[in-house]
Amino acid sequence: MAATLAVVLAGFLHITFGISIFLAPRDGRCSPAPPVTSWIFSVAALLLAKDVTLYPKSYINLPYFFEFAVDTIGSLVMVELAVGVVWSSIEHLVHQVLRLILLFLGMKEETYFLLEFWILLPLTTSFSYI
Repeated sequence: MAATLAVVLAGFLHITFGISIFLAPRDGRCSPAPPVTSWIFSVAALLLAKDVTLYPKSYINLPYFFEFAVDTIGSLVMVELAVGVVWSSIEHLVHQVLRLILLFLGMKEETYFLLEFWILLPLTTSFSYI
């Protein structure tokens, strides 16, 4: 299990400041969905990082700073991969499929663009909880 303080620090750096060290962020956002969905997914990735043992037991005799650094960097990598690759792909796919379905069913394009944020809000939020 990773150190709680290290996971909290990684989450603080990623969620609050949007710091991305290992992956270059995409140009723009994945979809016009609200950012709260990616925050929910980030917290889930942080909880997963908390449960994974990142520091090998054979190096337990080294100072605590090394364990803290490995746990922080490992948690940051896990969150960046989860949000930057997995969640971004899911969010983009949901956005495109929903847009295709609604425009195919006859919704006017102007109406869709006016309501796009509110249409995507419940759908992407429910996907982020899964």
